[in-house]
Amino acid sequence: MTRYLLILPAVLAGCGQFASLDRTPPGDASASAPATATATAPTAPPVVTGPATSVASLDTVSEADKATARQAAAAAPVGGALGTVTVALGDPTDGGLWVKSELVASDTPGTVRTGNGEAIAVTLRPLGGAGGPQISLSALQALGLPLGGLHSVTLARTG
Repeated sequence: MTRYLLILPAVLAGCGQFASLDRTPPGDASASAPATATATAPTAPPVVTGPATSVASLDTVSEADKATARQAAAAAPVGGALGTVTVALGDPTDGGLWVKSELVASDTPGTVRTGNGEAIAVTLRPLGGAGGPQISLSALQALGLPLGGLHSVTLARTG
């Protein structure tokens, strides 16, 4: 027990703050003057100098083709519903009107319909890997859906 009593003050002394070590000797004016900090402005992140890529430049499907896809979806026979999936934006550099999901095993003509009734004809593609269902940039634009977020859509086979 006496060993602990002898070691305890040494251990606790290591945890203490010694104000006497922070004091400057009297008459040392250089240490008593407040130090002026040199404030440096934070540097801005580097500017990317590559080519600008806009949504319009990646959307390679013309408005006429989108209108044709809307008409084809309206004229498509009812039936062949595959199911409802929640899609996100797929690869924006992969052009065309398509939806990738696990509901098809090969490229198939079909339709995609939103909850508010908008529909277009698309190519239904197999997902081919991990991840959730994806929709093309052009298909999102044609359906009037925002690019960000997840969207619940109903897929149907037409062919």
